[in-house]
Amino acid sequence: MASIRHWLGSRSFYLASLALIAFSLTVSPFGISVGTFLLAASWLAGPPLRERWQRLRQRPSLLLFISIFFLCLIGMTYTSNLHFGLHDIIIKLPLLVLPLILGTSTPLSMGEGRVLLAALLAGLWVSSLTALGVLLGWIDHPFRDIREISIFISHIRLSLILGVTLQAVLYLLLRRWQQLTKAEKVFYLFSISWFPFFLFILKSLTGFLMLTLLLASAYLLLLQKARGFMLRYFLIILGVTIVLLSAAWLSRATDRFYRRDTLPGLATLGTTANGNPYDPPANLEEVENGHYVWLYVCEKELRRAWNHASPVPYDSLDQAGQPLRTTLIRYMSSKGLRKDSLGFSRMSPEDIRNVERGMTNHLFSHRLALYPYFYVLLWEWEQYKKGGLSGHSHIQRLAYLRTGWHIARDHLWTGVGTGDVPDTFKKYYRQEKSPLSPEWQLRAHNQYLTYWITYGIFGALWFLVAFFAPFFMERGYRNFFALVFIIIAALSMLYEDTLETQAGVYFVAFFYAWFIFGMAEALPVKPEKYGNDGKDNR
Repeated sequence: MASIRHWLGSRSFYLASLALIAFSLTVSPFGISVGTFLLAASWLAGPPLRERWQRLRQRPSLLLFISIFFLCLIGMTYTSNLHFGLHDIIIKLPLLVLPLILGTSTPLSMGEGRVLLAALLAGLWVSSLTALGVLLGWIDHPFRDIREISIFISHIRLSLILGVTLQAVLYLLLRRWQQLTKAEKVFYLFSISWFPFFLFILKSLTGFLMLTLLLASAYLLLLQKARGFMLRYFLIILGVTIVLLSAAWLSRATDRFYRRDTLPGLATLGTTANGNPYDPPANLEEVENGHYVWLYVCEKELRRAWNHASPVPYDSLDQAGQPLRTTLIRYMSSKGLRKDSLGFSRMSPEDIRNVERGMTNHLFSHRLALYPYFYVLLWEWEQYKKGGLSGHSHIQRLAYLRTGWHIARDHLWTGVGTGDVPDTFKKYYRQEKSPLSPEWQLRAHNQYLTYWITYGIFGALWFLVAFFAPFFMERGYRNFFALVFIIIAALSMLYEDTLETQAGVYFVAFFYAWFIFGMAEALPVKPEKYGNDGKDNR
């Protein structure tokens, strides 16, 4: 029995449990749970609990952070939906367990940290290569949106974990190159080459944000490391050039989106090549790539041509659940074709398959291009101005924020309690007669606002203090890893309910516990001092 306890309490078992959690973050919720259970067993089998309690008492920053979990328990005292409340408490349990264990254990050395980083990267390689297999059709997993190729974890959480991990890899490559083994150098270089490209493939707003932060960090680290005047001057010119080129691209892309065909007189539409009259335009507001959707439409010819070319009936739904006729007309408009038999004859077999899948614009088939993503953002904004919300993943967040603000204002002091948030949102959506369809009537998508809704204004303020104050109390601003993590986590909470899912909670709890409470060596933000040999001589 003593030997088992000794084995469980050993440093190697403790590190292996953490590595299992790190690997499973992007691959397996079950692996995360098993890793957490083993980590807790290792902690209990380690030094006496009296010693742990002494460490906890001497670390007020740790007590402050884990109070976030106890805020959930307080909210249970005045909730009516106990079932969801208990579910929420279980989800947030890692906010108590991981910081408590890492914060009262011997801090992780730099070598141990690199083991965890390797486990993180291994999980990310599995997750990203699986997503690539889905994208290329090697793995049978249907998807309608490119962001659905991430099958183990939400593309948003995956992007966040990738962002933090890549920042760590970048730092080690640029600042600790001499200390890395050859295997680590090769592994890190392959990772820093592939994962930014993968973030671009995902086409998620979070992914682009992580990519931008990564490039900005690389630029600043290189600028700090540059020793000669000419090199620094070159890097400054390069940075300014990239900013100007990006601004020029955005301007050109916006102009391209808002460009319109010349609108002909409706009395002079003429006839098709077969002599059939074009249908009167349903409206002249919908546009795809500058071409009017409902102009030059002859459904008589289009129905016959489509039914002859495709087994999917013209008057049915596409694979995305949309009226196929509408998808076809929008798709042909995006290519600048007239919607008649002659225009349809210029549709390729791939175009027909795209319409069957529910693709409304031929640009969306260009999966590696950036403009289609920007096009979607502008298109959703135009639909929002016309009153359209449902299914527009970026713009409908404005409706979530508006509804969340109304709830927070009406429950200013105490909030609605831990378990009543979903029910309260449903109630307010009904009262507002929201234009959002029921499947899109979601929560605030802003963690700060969600804490206000749940626990009232004082609970929200307590959350802000408990989340950010330990970072300063532990001098996290001097640690590159901790600084990058807190920035990414804080930004994610502006547009996501990061702490309302298991993946999001583990993302925050794991990196917070590791970088702020569990690191033996802080990796400085400012350049390190080197001797003439170029190695760290501190």
